[in-house]
Amino acid sequence: MARRILTALGLGMVAFGVAGLLRNAEATEPLNAALFLVGGLALHDGLVAPAVMVLGLVLARLVPRRFRPTVQGALIVSAALTLVAIPPWTGRGRLANNPSLLPQDYGQGLLVALAVVWAVAALLLVRAAVRPPAPAVPEPEPLPEPRPGW
Repeated sequence: MARRILTALGLGMVAFGVAGLLRNAEATEPLNAALFLVGGLALHDGLVAPAVMVLGLVLARLVPRRFRPTVQGALIVSAALTLVAIPPWTGRGRLANNPSLLPQDYGQGLLVALAVVWAVAALLLVRAAVRPPAPAVPEPEPLPEPRPGW
């Protein structure tokens, strides 16, 4: 029931967004929005998803199991930080007649944020290295065979 309610709410929000996009077509340029959406989906499915799968396979082979969650988490946070930082880092939105727009060194800020992420990851990796490994989970008992006639 909750899934249906959330699906209905999500579809309602999508419909509201599309209606606003079309209602304000002169300002929103729906064709450009559609091209952006299709291009983003193609970029994700053609480049990002395969790269993440390959990286996952490499991590599974190179990183011991007890360190994997920390490395994966740090990589995910690093990727998100980098994606968020790309537009200001490259100066998108900066105007020559308004020096107060994007006044910081966003490349340096990204490096500091990534350093913090990987410093925390390093601490967690050290903790995982000194902590004894968790005991193996025993196999569950097999279910009894069903009797004929049930």
